[in-house]
Formats: sequence, structure tokens, C-alpha cells
Amino acid sequence: MEKIILLLFILLIPFSFASSQYKNVGIAKYAVLEVKNDNTPLRDNDNENANRLAHLFKNAVLFADKENKDYYRVELNEKLYGFINKKFVDVQAIIPEKRVDNINKITFKETKDNFDVKIETDSQSAFIVEEEGNNLNFTLYDNHFDPIDTKIVNKTDNFAFSEKISNELEINFLNNQKLFGYDVVHFSKGYIFTIKKIPKINKKKPLKNITVVVDPGHGGAEAGACAFGLEEKNINLKISKLLKRELEKRGAKVYLTRKKDVKTGLYDRVQFSKEKNADILLSIHQNSLANPKDIVNKHGVGTYYYHNQSKPLAQAIQNNLIKATNFKDDKVNHASFALTRPTNAISVLIECGYIIRKEEAQKLADKNFQKIVARAIVKGCEDYLRDL
Repeated sequence: MEKIILLLFILLIPFSFASSQYKNVGIAKYAVLEVKNDNTPLRDNDNENANRLAHLFKNAVLFADKENKDYYRVELNEKLYGFINKKFVDVQAIIPEKRVDNINKITFKETKDNFDVKIETDSQSAFIVEEEGNNLNFTLYDNHFDPIDTKIVNKTDNFAFSEKISNELEINFLNNQKLFGYDVVHFSKGYIFTIKKIPKINKKKPLKNITVVVDPGHGGAEAGACAFGLEEKNINLKISKLLKRELEKRGAKVYLTRKKDVKTGLYDRVQFSKEKNADILLSIHQNSLANPKDIVNKHGVGTYYYHNQSKPLAQAIQNNLIKATNFKDDKVNHASFALTRPTNAISVLIECGYIIRKEEAQKLADKNFQKIVARAIVKGCEDYLRDL
């Protein structure tokens, strides 16, 4: 049986930055920042391409000790810093010391489908969730856990508590099986950290009762890549509808983020996947290149993932697409896209081919070839599920 172990300690991760680029936020040490919107990225460096440490919720409170023209440097602990673009926050005050809130209550709950950890605090703050193999580490910053004053509900032998008192709470989920989705949601008094259980997989029919959201990329005014009289959005939708049909034949519950040629926001697609409680999220695309001359060497099928939990599915789909299409292997790639970043589902983005390469475009426009692509993706999903 999976075990969750609760440990409380200061996370010590070295971090370096070009201090000459920064100035102090004021005579006092910290600027109190309030996040304006949900899904606000907290990065590990001060540029738009830097790795995202977390996606913060609206009204989360951060403490910045330095700033440059565009970014605040947020102190998470004495060794770890995050960076947030100034346009995403409001400055509430300048104070001499960080404010530390109290963790009032931690409730553990196991259901048929999930492990839930409900953390009640005085206010929202920064948090980071990290995958470590099949384990998950959830760290909440600027919060004080007291083994005497913090109320613990449903403590069992599955949970171990450290007596160390600090201004961070780290919850380690130790899992004997592969990760199959997790999420953090906020409510008025704090956060709920949810880890999904792997459903019982029917080896003969592994997609039975699995919920899949299929996302036909682009749509409406956003045509995507265009070449040889073809628009990516239309091929994406055709393959997605065929994919839905093939998945349903195998017992899956399938939803499309769009059913016709309409514009659909990126985060609306992500939210749709959450609302449907998707187990798997597949985003369908056709590839292009900034420099078309590179198409001589750069072409074929590519599958993209962001979180390590999704890499096995990406690899299984890629393997099957290469066999079925005979396209060049454009590899399994790590990439930060809106449709690969969700963690509540196993999320991948599939570039079925390069629409700007004539030989591939002609095949991708053919309905029979589209069926081959759809069936290969389904086979990849089946292979992935059987290995869980």
C-alpha cells in the first residue's frame, strides 16, 4: 500500500544569480507582493524562458528582497530564490522582516481514487511540487508548523512526523507505483494537495473506463501552420475526431476540447481537462519550422512532455507512431507548453508530422493515413497503461 510520509525541514538548494543586476527593494529588507492572477509563473531565473518552479494562485503573498527593471527576486528560504515578473504582482508594503503564517490544521484523507492532504493556513503563500522518481515533494513556504499547536487529523502509521520546527512544510508522498497525476488547488483557508491513484487496468482492454481528453490544436482565427493549401487546425481536428472514435471503441471515455473550427483559449483547454477529471490529455498538432530550409534535416514525428510522469506515455506513443507512419523519428522532447504542463492528467503534445514538408503534408491530409496516425496513438496509450 502506498505510504505518505510527512517530513518537516528546511530545503537547502544552492542558487546563484548576477547580483549586480539587482538592487534592494528599499531601506527595509522585503517588499510584500500579492499575485494578481491564477497560473502566475514563479521562475528559477529572471527571463521568460526560464524554468517554472511553480504556478501560483491569485492573492498568494510573496516576499521580495531584490528587484531589477522587470523582475522581483522572491526569497523562498535562505538558499532558494524564485523570480516573478513585476507585471504579475502588486506591492502591498515594505517591511523589515518576512511575515510567517501559521499552519493551523492538516487533514489526511484517502478515497477510492485519491490521496488528499488538506492544509489550512492563515493566508496563501508560495509552494513548489517536485517529482522525485515515483515520489512527490510538496513544499509550502513562509508557514510555521508546530507539532503541538498544528492540529493533525487522521494521522495513521502511513504518516511520519518530524519534530523539527521551521518556516517550511514539506510533505513527501512515497509511492510504490508510477505517478498517475496530481494537483494542488486552493480554497479560502489554504491548499489541497491531491495525488491520483492508478485505476485498476484491464490488461486485455487497458483503455476501458480511462478518461481521455483530446485537444485538437489551434482553431478559428488561429490556423496554426499552413502549407500546400492545408491549414494545421483542420488536420488536427480530423485526426482528433478519428482518435476519439478509436479510443471509444476500446472503452475509453473521451472528450474533445473543441468539436468544430472555433478558437479555444489555451487555458480554457487546460481547465476543460481538469473539469473532466482526465486521466490522459492528448494535444494534437502538425509541425513547422521558423526556418523552412531546415526541413531537409528536421522533420518527422515528435512527441512532447514536460513533467517526468508523462514521459513514459510520450515514449510509448512515439514508438508506435514511428512504426506506423515510417516518418523520421523527431524524438521525444521535453518542452514547456500550456498543454504539457498540466499535472492532473498524464499530458503530452503530439506533432504528427511536418505540414511544411510536402511528402508528409500529402500523407497527413489523407483520411486513411489519419486513421493510421490515430490508431498508432491509441496503441501507444494501451502500451503505456499496460506497463503501469
